[in-house]
Amino acid sequence: MSSARIGALSIIVFAVAGVIWFALEIAPPALGFEDTDSPAVMLRFLREHSELSVYAGYTLLVMAITMTVATFAVTDALAPRASLLAIRTTSAFGILCAAFFFMLGVIRSSVLPLLYIDGLNHAWGEAGYVTVQLMTIHGFAQAGSLALCLWAVGISLIGLRTRALPRWLCVLGVIPALRIVGLLFGPLNVLPDVLWIVFMLAIPGVMLWCLLLGLVLLRRAFTGSANAQVVRLPVPGTAA
Repeated sequence: MSSARIGALSIIVFAVAGVIWFALEIAPPALGFEDTDSPAVMLRFLREHSELSVYAGYTLLVMAITMTVATFAVTDALAPRASLLAIRTTSAFGILCAAFFFMLGVIRSSVLPLLYIDGLNHAWGEAGYVTVQLMTIHGFAQAGSLALCLWAVGISLIGLRTRALPRWLCVLGVIPALRIVGLLFGPLNVLPDVLWIVFMLAIPGVMLWCLLLGLVLLRRAFTGSANAQVVRLPVPGTAA
């Protein structure tokens, strides 16, 4: 299998894994745990459904690995047309995204130590859960999401400028751009509350953009491979 196909498939796997991770993160309310901000409630959720946190961690590790491969694959695809500074800067955001998701995945999959501490002292367990929550959802997850959106916007701008990607895909780069606005200006409380739902919907929207990017690159990889295998038959009466 060519490196172009591997890269395209990596982006597709990353997008699918991202949707699975998002579904696992919102699983507590679906299972009857309404107050997801309460450490006591969430510790009870982890005791009853610890495997879901482990699955989320493994999914994030898959995202980190595939994002690393995808970053280098997209760099190779755009490098011949893009400026060196632009492609290197954009690739750096992709690697940062993979690193943040990797650290998030390690912590998410390590739920047993937290439950052990909670078994020793429930107050310690609640304090540990709050610490983990601040580090993961409000730390690594936000940083990884921001780096991913910066990577996607950078790819969209490079693709639009060099025409290396379809225009419609580059225009859809406005979806991760909206997420960047929410991440940067949301904490300042300068944006209308009604936009909150838009910024939340932008999370699966970014994964959809990544999926479309992977499909575009996969189609080009198969098309390029087919064109390379075309054999020119000799014309009768001429030398082969």
